[in-house]
This record gives sequence, C-alpha cells and structure tokens, in this order.
Amino acid sequence: MYDDDLIRPYYEHSVGPLGVSLFDIHTHTGSNDPDGFTCSVDTLIRELAAVGSRAVVLPMHEPAGYSDANERVLAEAQSSGGMLVAFCRLDPHKEPLVEARRCVEAGARGLKLHPRSEGFDLSEPAVEDIFAFAHERRLPVLIHAGRGIPALARDALRYADKYPDARIILAHAGICDLNWMWPEVPSHPNLFFDLSWWHPADLITLIALVPPGQLLYASDLPYFTPMLIATFIARYGESLGLTADQLAGILGRQAERLLAAEEPLDLGPAPGAERLTYDVRLERVKEWLIFGISRMLMGDSGYEPLAVARLACDIGDEDGPVAEVCRNVVWLLERQERFAHDNPTDGAPEFPGVRSMMLAACLARTPGVGLPRIPELEPEQELRKHTSLGHRVIDLSDLPTPVEVQRDLRRSSATDLLAIDPSIVRRPSDSGIYELSDLVPPDHRSVEE
Repeated sequence: MYDDDLIRPYYEHSVGPLGVSLFDIHTHTGSNDPDGFTCSVDTLIRELAAVGSRAVVLPMHEPAGYSDANERVLAEAQSSGGMLVAFCRLDPHKEPLVEARRCVEAGARGLKLHPRSEGFDLSEPAVEDIFAFAHERRLPVLIHAGRGIPALARDALRYADKYPDARIILAHAGICDLNWMWPEVPSHPNLFFDLSWWHPADLITLIALVPPGQLLYASDLPYFTPMLIATFIARYGESLGLTADQLAGILGRQAERLLAAEEPLDLGPAPGAERLTYDVRLERVKEWLIFGISRMLMGDSGYEPLAVARLACDIGDEDGPVAEVCRNVVWLLERQERFAHDNPTDGAPEFPGVRSMMLAACLARTPGVGLPRIPELEPEQELRKHTSLGHRVIDLSDLPTPVEVQRDLRRSSATDLLAIDPSIVRRPSDSGIYELSDLVPPDHRSVEE
C-alpha cells in the first residue's frame, strides 16, 4: 500500500531485530468518509499481514450514522481469524449507550469517539455517560485528539480520575494538548496515547516526556501504514534510549493487556530529552522536508521545498553519520519521485510517496540511530550529482499534476490542514462542524460580534 516498498528496508532494519508481536490499536475500514479516503477489510488485512500485526478495527466517518458500520466491523473482526478486534464508534447525540451495549454484547472490545466528525466536546453529559459505561465494563475509549478540535485533555484527565477502570486513549499523539499535560500523565495510569502521527517534533516530545507504558503503536490506516509508524517508534525510541522490552510494550504487549481488561504493564519512567542530539544541517533538511510534506498532504507535489531539501543534503566532502543520513534522504527523494511518476494516483487524495518523505524527515531527526545497508545507495560522487539537481526544471522531473479530489477537509482524521487556511472550507453551523463561535468563549469574542 502506498510507498511501503521504499520504507521496508528501514522497517526491517529497525523493527525486525526486536522480534516483537505487533498490535495496532487504531485502524479503519469504510468507504463513505467525506475526506476522500477509503479502506477495505482486504486491504487492511493485507497491510497487517505484511508486518505480522494484529489490530483494532473501527469505522471511518459515516455521515449517515454508525449502526450499520459498527455491524460491519464486528463481522470483519469475527471473520478475521483473530487478526482483528472490533471497536464501535459512537455519536453522543444518537443514543450512544444503546449502541455501545449492543456492540459490546456482540463482541466489540472498545469504543471510539471523534469530537471533530460528530461535533461535540468531552464535557457534555452524554459523553460522560459513555465513560461511566467504559468504567463499568473495563473498556478502552479511543478519542480523536489530533488537529481540528478544541483542547480536550482536561476533561480526559477528569474522566481518568473519576472512572479509573476506563482505559482512555488519546489518538494522534495527543497533539491538541501535549505541551501542558505531559506532567499529569504519570499520575493517571489509565490514560494512554496512540502514536498515529508523523511530525518528528510531536513524536519525539511524546516519547521523551511520557512513560513508555502509556504509549501505544497505532497506524490509523489508511492515513498512515503499520510499516511507517512501527519504524518511527523504533527509531525515535532508540534515539531516546528505550530498551527492547519497552519498545515491545509500546508495539503490542500493552495493547493486548488493555484489550484483555488486565492491569497495564509498568514499563518505567519517561526517558527525558537529555539524550537527544541533532545537527543543525540536518535540521535544515528536516524542516524543508516538512514544508514539502505539508504541500503533499494537500495533493500538491511539494516540488519546491523538496528540491531545497535535496540541495541541503550536499554537505561537501564530509563523511560520517550526517553524510550517511543525507545519502539515505537523497535515496528516498529519488525513489519518491520515480514512485510518483509510476503511480500517479497512489495515496489520493494525498500526493503519491508522501509517507516516504515522512520517513526521510524521521531519518534527519535521528542521526545517532543506525541505518540499513542499501546496495544501490549512491556513493559520494553520485550523491553530489543528485543534490546539485535540486532545482532542475520541474518539467524534467515528469511529476504528475496535483491530485484533484473533492472532500470535506475538516471531517478527516488525516493530516491535511497543516497547509491551508480552513476559513475557505467553512461549513454552516448545522453541518455538525465547529464554527468559530463554538470554540471561543463569549467573554473572549470581539465587540463587533
């Protein structure tokens, strides 16, 4: 799926030696999400089988409601031979406890809440009823905590205190609240974060500051892939000094305990950020890659910033770890461009090969972590040739035109709002989407309002 063949050497080098049993706490199937993504159960099982992973499966956004979609994922899990475990997705506005009880009695092992898609916040009474039910049944509750929503962690911490047998999982690295809440996490052992995200700064912050026993491997497939996220976890974890046992807990053992309603593993304290090192030249490479990724997430080629990243990989005659990272980044840039040419619609609505660029940014931020031996990796003189071509005429690169897909960008679990002004896709207040007036307390609004 997508550009996993470009990622595979790094996955096999970083994750393969750990010999871990992977359990992905967050994947989707569905075909009606307004964001334009789809995923069949066959695709999901194929992607999981490629890395020997089991997974939680839950519906993507379903504008018509979740009863039929929950029934579908229950059937998919039951016919998967143990590879899949179903979570049911709830809309707090539509009898959530009736649906939760029905699904749990039919085999669901957890609940999913998406404040963005269903237009609610965690403080609502109907939402608290869901956490009370999860406490009663010792169930995990997976909550969208990525972009596009107001802060929610204060409510999540309150529910973690009040309902200690509910296992609360903040998805997408909890980026909406992470900078203030991390000191609170160790005192809330039933609070967890899933790692389905891509930005190096967010993932490094989370892994450095939160105890490893409260981190969970999650791909959010089809938005990311198991191979990509597992590689991130292994590389960032190693850069911070996590042990093989701690990485095994993050990559699967802890998820298995939560789904079995067992007490969580204690995998020790957060490692802290003291071990982190970086090279300012690689920071330039990483930042230009991130700029390009932001464009690619919108369906654009990201050509200009990726070209600067390519040029930044020329560090002269120096050899050593920094040069080795640059050679690998250029190798990924070259292959991504070929991949996009050969697979112009792969990954739509995002630009083909974006995930290999996410991996390239990870490599640039983890120079102290070993790299695989790639036979076709160009020697120094070839590297210089490729980097100096960074700003060749774009027509010569033969890239496909930007991907054109109509979608409601604000309902997605994807990463696409990093590069646009969301005001251009505003929806009426009756659409179930947050309006600005919903997000700003009345005493903070302007006089003109």
